[in-house]
Amino acid sequence: MRGIKLRNIFVSFFSIAAVLMSVVCGPAREGTSRCFAAQEEKPESPSLEADRKVILSEDEHTTIRIATWYDEYNLQHLKAYLAEEFPNYDFEFVFIGKSNYEPIMDDQLSFKGAPDILYVDQEMTRKHAITGYFADVTEEAQQFSPEAKVKFGYGNRVYAVPNTSQYLCIFYNKKVFERFDLNIPTDMDSFISVCDYIRLVKGMKPLSVSLRNMYDVSDLFLGVIASNYLTTDRGEGFGGRLQYGRTTFTNEFSDYLDDWNKLIAHNVLNKKMYTLDKQNAIEEFAGEECAMICGGPDTFNAITRINPDIEIGTMPFFGSRGKKKAIIGGCDCGFAVNKNSNYLDQAKEVVAALGSFSGQMALWKDRPGSQTYLKDTAFVNDDAFGGIEEMIVSGQCFTPWMDWGDDLNREPRRRLGIELQKALLGEQPVKAALKSVDIVVEEILGQG
Repeated sequence: MRGIKLRNIFVSFFSIAAVLMSVVCGPAREGTSRCFAAQEEKPESPSLEADRKVILSEDEHTTIRIATWYDEYNLQHLKAYLAEEFPNYDFEFVFIGKSNYEPIMDDQLSFKGAPDILYVDQEMTRKHAITGYFADVTEEAQQFSPEAKVKFGYGNRVYAVPNTSQYLCIFYNKKVFERFDLNIPTDMDSFISVCDYIRLVKGMKPLSVSLRNMYDVSDLFLGVIASNYLTTDRGEGFGGRLQYGRTTFTNEFSDYLDDWNKLIAHNVLNKKMYTLDKQNAIEEFAGEECAMICGGPDTFNAITRINPDIEIGTMPFFGSRGKKKAIIGGCDCGFAVNKNSNYLDQAKEVVAALGSFSGQMALWKDRPGSQTYLKDTAFVNDDAFGGIEEMIVSGQCFTPWMDWGDDLNREPRRRLGIELQKALLGEQPVKAALKSVDIVVEEILGQG
């Protein structure tokens, strides 16, 4: 599969000078999947001086192919940046859906026919660091925080340059909340009260979310668990105990299911969401047919593309215990270089640019509300994201499955989503879903 060539037509879409930037972002604490830690001092702003352009003679003109699971609407600033930064390179994007992306790239890498640069998650990075299909980019990633380098590292080397952070939160329509004279919730009880009022008194759907994808269900559930349990001292150690077979999901999560069950009992989550398409959920919110929606940067981009005038705010996931607030997110995506690329040096040069201040800024603009992992650097997000900024600064941002160990960070999360879908449809209680995940964990650890 080959994408459409990108030439310099994207330059006009991009203007670095329009972006606010530069507050401090300190390193995250060790031993946790939290994406950022609290800050105290602000370093000087990074220089805005433009990086040196790579200008090639006409006979060196070449095409760099980039594989991604993101659609072109979520890559506009990246495309513009590459066109401006490398005017004598052509960039050809290969778009593949996330569900098929990894197996297709695995095959292409094994047959030495993969694109020059690949979007990768942490699991894929580690796998192909071992197979030897990814080039060592330790030098190109040296300016990133230790946390980010560890996430995309193997054997003390780095195999992908980090993208900006991912997150999952609740977006709300500010105008709807103002029109209904609603206060912003502070915990699960006040969130449920707001949802009941919107649905029963105002006759509007409170929350839209597509639960067709098992990972979306799993992440939403883990967001609620995080706000109640993972924010506690014991909760922080759950992943370490799980990967060594010293605990189970049933043992640890069973006492924290009340809030999830409340969401179902109050019809905030319901069976219809299992059949709801993600695009339809976005259109509901953008069309002001509901007051809130769950999502991340791509959701925000889609909403504002449909309704540019909408005023959006952000909320974390709420709980009744722990710190009562958390979001799901972290260092989820990076850029790896195909070691067998015919343009290995040029591809490394491109990912090095993506790891620069200006490169990270372009990626950040495509992921509104995100944050960079460059050391001593952070970008100032729009006021719309003020509701989740506290979670990032205070370290209440989690990617729980990355704490479960290399063998457990994929299949248990997938199975959790599948089993929770069954619970949502009334086919089994939530505790039965947890027990099914425990069986998977036992089989993986060789205890079944």
